[in-house]
Amino acid sequence: MDVFSFGVVLLELITGREAIDEGGNLLWTSALRTFDHVGNEQEKGRRLREWLDSSIMRETNSLESLVSVLNIALACLHRDPTKRPSMVDIVYALCKSEDTGFDTSDDGIGSPLLLAR
Repeated sequence: MDVFSFGVVLLELITGREAIDEGGNLLWTSALRTFDHVGNEQEKGRRLREWLDSSIMRETNSLESLVSVLNIALACLHRDPTKRPSMVDIVYALCKSEDTGFDTSDDGIGSPLLLAR
């Protein structure tokens, strides 16, 4: 499994942005510039709000969980491939992330919304 690409997909999911925009800007490069070396989780959350897909913000009130998903994505994008997490570690971290799940209610089946809370 390509861990780097999985990190890009996670970023696409939470931001609603494409991996490469019309101007040729790379989503992962922008994310690393924006979030790399931000040690304070509150500051990371503030910056993430500006990046989030608005539909996710309407569906969840847990910015903390979204920051967890962001941290997983950033770990997948580490410049040194040997320092990227394994897929086993990623699955474990996503499962551990607070309230991660799908809407499995009768009207939620087939819903396009994946709640990454």
